[in-house]
Amino acid sequence: MQTGHGKLKGLTSRARLWLGVALSLGSASAALLVLQLFVFGGIVDDLTFRGRGFHDEVGQIEWLVLLLTGRAVLVWLADMASATAGMKVTTTLRADVLGHLLRTDSVSLAHRGAGETVTTMVDGIDALEPYIAQYLPKAAMMVVLPLMILACVAGLDGWSLLILACTGPLIPLFMALVGYRAQAIMDRQWTRLLLLGSGFLDFVQGLTTLRLFGHARQAVDVVATMADDYRRSTLSVMRIAFLTSATLEFFASLSIALIAVVFGSRLLAGHADFRTAFLVLLLAPEYFMPLRAFSASYHARQNATVAMERIDALLILPETPKRVTAAEHDSNRPAACLVCDDLSLGYDSTNPAVLTHVSCRFARDELTVVIGESGAGKTTLMRTLLGLHTPVTGSVRALDAQGQPIDDAWSRMGWVPQRPCLPYGTVAEILRLGAPEADIASLRAAALEADALSFIEKLPNGFETLIGEHGARLSGGQVRRLALARALIRKPDILFLDEPTASLDPDSEKRVTDAIRRCVQGRIVIVSTHRQRLMKDADHLLLIDGGTIRTVTCDERVAA
Repeated sequence: MQTGHGKLKGLTSRARLWLGVALSLGSASAALLVLQLFVFGGIVDDLTFRGRGFHDEVGQIEWLVLLLTGRAVLVWLADMASATAGMKVTTTLRADVLGHLLRTDSVSLAHRGAGETVTTMVDGIDALEPYIAQYLPKAAMMVVLPLMILACVAGLDGWSLLILACTGPLIPLFMALVGYRAQAIMDRQWTRLLLLGSGFLDFVQGLTTLRLFGHARQAVDVVATMADDYRRSTLSVMRIAFLTSATLEFFASLSIALIAVVFGSRLLAGHADFRTAFLVLLLAPEYFMPLRAFSASYHARQNATVAMERIDALLILPETPKRVTAAEHDSNRPAACLVCDDLSLGYDSTNPAVLTHVSCRFARDELTVVIGESGAGKTTLMRTLLGLHTPVTGSVRALDAQGQPIDDAWSRMGWVPQRPCLPYGTVAEILRLGAPEADIASLRAAALEADALSFIEKLPNGFETLIGEHGARLSGGQVRRLALARALIRKPDILFLDEPTASLDPDSEKRVTDAIRRCVQGRIVIVSTHRQRLMKDADHLLLIDGGTIRTVTCDERVAA
């Protein structure tokens, strides 16, 4: 199985061009740096020991200025290319992860915390940008520039070449040893960040309940404690980073000092010349400079490794099987029935199946009501019929009047969940979520069918009235009827409703039930509920019990 670091390598293919440009520009700037040091060393040697004046070195000084300017421009362009590569990788990866989540089996996604998912999508993917924009270019320059300098020193002095060749590899070795410990600390840091994100989201969502029970202050204290734990973990990572830098500086200083001592003794003995010694001492610090830059960005690699493991956990979530859409295959054949053949449903391989060997039929022009105890599997069955959950075994098929399968039936489905999501916006905007191109006449027709037109017209601005988030300005019954209208505006062939009258008063329950009853004509309507009114109005009543499903007979209804 690939580690987080192994998966990081695949990210470079998303911005291979920009990374190649950054590496090319960085290599060119490294070459200009070496030339710049040679020109500068020659100027100093000429002015100090060869009796030449500044007017004699005008040409060399102009070359030096040109090299300095050219290198500054190349470094700037290389940084821009690296930053572009980082942004390209994070942008495309975030789009891919979001697209995958939209295709993910909803039951699998529901088992993950919303706070953890959001933190991974935001902070996790953002952590990859420094890896692409800083770590990778600096890792490449850690090889390119030292090799250039070693090649130059090889032509100048053998002893200096030996010292640099022996001390240089020690730095990455000790950095790796220190970084091994930092990786464990980074894992804990990310765990604390995910806990902080999940906990904060949970407390915000439950703030009203916490205040009612007098526990708001305790919640604030818990969040503060988690934030402090994350701060301490971050400081632990920084201590490791400082230790890594100190290790590098020690060996770099030791190497440069050793070269200086060797050259000093040789200069006194007359076995070396100033120009060579000065050039080597100019090149030696630059030999270690890429290692310093690499050390400073090394934590970006560790951070990205942990983040990639979290991102991959989202990417491996199973996807819902692709359904044929109306745009791809529009037969316009109405569904006469929905058939379940030997369905077995469960959440994952570690849990027992919720339903086993279920076979049933849902007919057109009938109100089919599914009942059962809480946790019996009603919602799981509904999600499977909707195509949001993949069955362990068996199949769900939509058939026309001639018994032929309809591939695009799922493109003509309507769904009203138990807790409808009404985003902030006008009534018209909320309804058009079901059909973006719907005109006002279509909105009114759907609202009338759902018994929502009367209260919509009484709102201050009718269909243009702003509704607060989650339907804050509406009653529970109005929210359900508006959600039903939003589902009906698509003119669905099959309509699903999950506990549509839960928590409603008798009057609101009657209005919603009557609206559902009117929707039955010309459709397959499937409702899961605990409420007696809907059970009495059902044309077909199914009971889920003990992992199986069966039809409730008329005699059983009378007895109940």
